[in-house]
Amino acid sequence: MVKGLLWSVVLVLVGIGDLVFAQQTQVSAQDALSLFNDGKYAEAKEMYERLLERNNRDHALNYYYGLILYKTNERPDEAIRRLRLAANRPPSPDVHFYLGKLYQRAYEFDLAKSSFERFLNTQRSASEDMVQAAKRGIEDSDASNVLINKYFDLQVIRKDTVLRHEMLNHYRLSKDAGQLMRAGDFFRVGVNPEQVIFRTERGDEVFFPILGSGGTYDLHKIMRLLDSWTDAEPFDTPLNSQYNDSYPFMLIDGTTLYFSSDRPGGMGGYDIYQTIFDPVTGTFSEPSNLGPPFNSPDDDFLLVPDVYEGKAWFTTNRGVGEDMVIVVEIVWDNSVVRHFTEDINQIRSLADLPVSESARVRASSTTYAGADVYEPEVYNSAFRFSINDTLVYTKYDHFVSQQALSLFQQGRELEAKKDSLNIKMNDMRRRYAQSYNQSELQRLIDEIIKIEREVYGLEEEIRRIYLNARRREIERINELKARGEYIPSTVAAAKPAFVSVNQRALSDLNKSDLTFYSDDEFVRRRERLKQMYNALFNQDQKNELLRSDSLYVWANILSLESARLLERTQNVTIEPVSLRDRITGNNNIEEEIDYKVQSLRLQSRELKMRSLELYELALDQKFSIYYPKAQEIGGTSHRAGSEHMLSQARSNFSEAERGLEAIHSYNPERTERYLALKRHGIDMMEESFLMQLAGVPGQPVAQREVSSRFMDFNAGATTPSYPAIHRGSESAERQNRQQPSEMVAAAFGQPAEASVVEESFVSAEAVTPPTQQFSERPEYRIQIGVFRNEPNAAALAKIPPVTSEYLPDRGLSRYYSGSWRTHQEATDQVQSIIDAGFPGAYVVAFLNGELITVQKAKTLE
Repeated sequence: MVKGLLWSVVLVLVGIGDLVFAQQTQVSAQDALSLFNDGKYAEAKEMYERLLERNNRDHALNYYYGLILYKTNERPDEAIRRLRLAANRPPSPDVHFYLGKLYQRAYEFDLAKSSFERFLNTQRSASEDMVQAAKRGIEDSDASNVLINKYFDLQVIRKDTVLRHEMLNHYRLSKDAGQLMRAGDFFRVGVNPEQVIFRTERGDEVFFPILGSGGTYDLHKIMRLLDSWTDAEPFDTPLNSQYNDSYPFMLIDGTTLYFSSDRPGGMGGYDIYQTIFDPVTGTFSEPSNLGPPFNSPDDDFLLVPDVYEGKAWFTTNRGVGEDMVIVVEIVWDNSVVRHFTEDINQIRSLADLPVSESARVRASSTTYAGADVYEPEVYNSAFRFSINDTLVYTKYDHFVSQQALSLFQQGRELEAKKDSLNIKMNDMRRRYAQSYNQSELQRLIDEIIKIEREVYGLEEEIRRIYLNARRREIERINELKARGEYIPSTVAAAKPAFVSVNQRALSDLNKSDLTFYSDDEFVRRRERLKQMYNALFNQDQKNELLRSDSLYVWANILSLESARLLERTQNVTIEPVSLRDRITGNNNIEEEIDYKVQSLRLQSRELKMRSLELYELALDQKFSIYYPKAQEIGGTSHRAGSEHMLSQARSNFSEAERGLEAIHSYNPERTERYLALKRHGIDMMEESFLMQLAGVPGQPVAQREVSSRFMDFNAGATTPSYPAIHRGSESAERQNRQQPSEMVAAAFGQPAEASVVEESFVSAEAVTPPTQQFSERPEYRIQIGVFRNEPNAAALAKIPPVTSEYLPDRGLSRYYSGSWRTHQEATDQVQSIIDAGFPGAYVVAFLNGELITVQKAKTLE
């Protein structure tokens, strides 16, 4: 009896406990909705999952559960399934808006567009922001359908999912590529401290976004002066837009800018864009969307390539929760190119940014994008000193001249001193960039300027010493050769792994396919130079100078051939598609055309690089011979301006050297501008030599025809209005034209001296001074502008031949186009020059080389 009563009490207590537990764990749709409205998505998600276990077909439950998955960026396929169920009897027309967003993330852009359109047709009380977002979704879906036709093949090294405010810690940018930082670490006021800004590797430019009056960010720039910064200058359209433009990064070439924007025409959210700066017009090109997998329907931003490390980084929030981002590290080399898309699944797979197993190995062995740069084998030695194009010393005992060795050791000591000064100067610049104390800033400025002057002075001294060491060594070698006593060092002379730059540039060239045509001016100048060579230089130097002239010729040939190949890319055609290909579908015409275009561009680029190498080598060879001779003549000359000329020529050459050393990627126009500066220094010394011999000034160097296409610096080497390069079999008439064979011959192998120069020695007295001609008729030209840097080569190619006049007091050059005898003839050409990109063009007049008024010139016609 008692035992039965006890069991009854236990059962009652258990029942009460179950009832209490059930009441405590019971969830309601109202509680779940309350959590959802409060933004507590994790708790609301758990409740909705329990509610769906009891009623999996409820439209409202599916709607809110799908919204939670959308807002937390989780399981997009499940989110679409839930919202599609809810759309059968939608609790709100907003379901179609969110379906559109989810279809965008799934790269189903046609379905996304249909969902947005259905939302706009069914909504009655949606907010204006949601309506505008739906319209923008339609626009982005259309743009995405175009962008996904091509993709970049990325090799992902690693991916780090981090808090958004920690992402910069994962950009391991080398100091030579610039500096990323938060705006709050640089600016005190005026800029959102959380925005990312970029400071160039020289520290003299900062790119950053500022929130404008319209509520969106625009990109700005400031530049460093001696003791202050310029005011912030906004960039013009098309770089800046009415939308948010942020996350800037400028490549070290100074022209390629990457940034991110949420402007229309992208895939959704922030997209990464590329734009190119034109230094002539001072404007940026129309930004280009990089497309997948750099970009996605989510936010993608802050692409930062490091050409020194061969890597790049960018950030995305695809597939992660709020306040989280993924920093992606990729290989940055020639493999980063666009390909045609096969199907949408390929894009979806690439959008996941899978890590490549071989990427880490590749990253450690790649250089930078476009790295078609030749680098000879690095020897394990203390130094590498080039005596000539085929002889490099790596040990002191390679020297045969004790004077040359002593000079070389002196230069090495000065180089060590210069390196220590550079380290000290860089440290001061770093302290200057971080200081706000005005007295300290002024002290640092004075010290930096003092060290800079000392460093530049050392550079000139080192160059002079090495030139003299090289000259003394060559003279000693020639002396020993003449006596039959020269025994070259095996290590120094052999260099089995090294191929000279001109041998490499010409080795695999089919020279029979190319024909060079000279004009009368070229022939006249060549004869003048040969007379000068005979009068001023010994036989070995003459051989080297004639060899340099031959390299000029071949550099021009390769440059023109490069341009011809580039022109062919505009008219690429393919063979007609066969019936079999049409039936089998093996007729991807667009892909085949793209392949041919890319192939021609690569060939053009290779020839251009070879031509620049030859041209620089020719200039360096001439300078190494001209400069010591100019010093020798300048020391005994009483002609006014000799010292200034030599100083200016040396300054031009040194400035060009520093500029070329700062170029770390393929940039032919910038390279040609610096080579033009080198050529200007060479021309100044040549004119000085000719003046010494003839006793009267020749054509001023400043009036030479110039162009950033280096071939035009050859003072008449080609006829500007006629193509200088053609296929050799096109016309038999060409066989009768002038062929500079004796110059070209020196560029191949090691020809006998007799085949290079046959003239007898010509003394200074033997040169007959030319008679200066005067004219009573005016000459009209069109002034196109006054510039510090070389005008754009593409623009110059569209107008008549260009001459320039250097303005030494301002460091600028005034550029003119063409030459006409009547004012009306010149006036008729002004509009075409304006259309070519020189809006300030106007007619000017000259009489016997002197500038006169147009009114006076018209009276003299």
